[in-house]
Amino acid sequence: MSYLVVLGAVLSRFLPHVPNVSPVFAALLFGGAHLKKRDAIWYPVALVAASDFVLTTVVYRMRVGWGQSVVWLGFAVVALIGYWLRERESVGRVGLAALAGPTAFFLISNFGVWLGGRLYPPTWVGLITCYAAALPFYRNSLLSSVVYTAVLFGAHEIYQRRHLGITTTAHAG
Repeated sequence: MSYLVVLGAVLSRFLPHVPNVSPVFAALLFGGAHLKKRDAIWYPVALVAASDFVLTTVVYRMRVGWGQSVVWLGFAVVALIGYWLRERESVGRVGLAALAGPTAFFLISNFGVWLGGRLYPPTWVGLITCYAAALPFYRNSLLSSVVYTAVLFGAHEIYQRRHLGITTTAHAG
């Protein structure tokens, strides 16, 4: 069931939406926390990378460059943050992960944009300008991560309690 949740969340990227308002970060966090250990990182990251490739080359008709690997590294870090939640999932930790995931992605992916050297000068001011230009997208990522993470993890908790009789998944602290 968790595999389908991650797949559905990633596929929703193909629906019309406000830029950076999608369940991608929630899917990566959820996958890291709830998929089998051997699949927790590669499965959600592979789905996001495949959807990135299709969106970039088919929908947006652009090329995938080396910088995209930095973006995928950022996605892998988000999945690793979800993996950190294993065996210690709580409302507070899930909330922290919902903020840490898009923050790590913002720092990594925009460093990659700056490092690519095409849009911003390779100076400290160029790096700061790059991060400043990305702040509106970061805001959307934070908001959608918090909302979608609450929905995915909350729905999972409700399902576990109602259908499986399990009440130990998330704790208040």
